[in-house]
Amino acid sequence: MRRYIIIAIAILAAILVMSLVKLWQDRRARARGEEGDTQLIGLPAVVGGLAGLAVFFIGVVMLEHRSAAPAGQYQPAQIKDGKVVPGGFSDDTGAVPQQKSAADSD
Repeated sequence: MRRYIIIAIAILAAILVMSLVKLWQDRRARARGEEGDTQLIGLPAVVGGLAGLAVFFIGVVMLEHRSAAPAGQYQPAQIKDGKVVPGGFSDDTGAVPQQKSAADSD
């Protein structure tokens, strides 16, 4: 969930920066008596993209820097002898969870 929040904030930051730079450029052009820039990809898009990337990477570093692996392992619910056996987390806090690859599955 955190990654989606980081991506959304990065996109919103990029849009905000692009809008502000475009507004600033239009005001400067009008002050000089020139027509506003109608170029689709210009300095605002580049600056906005860089701002979005910066927010994304700073958010990733800040949120994931001190995160730890979950304690114990999760055992999902299973069906044994026609009955559902509930799953849960193991109580072993010293266990290092092993990630299964797609090749390891049934």
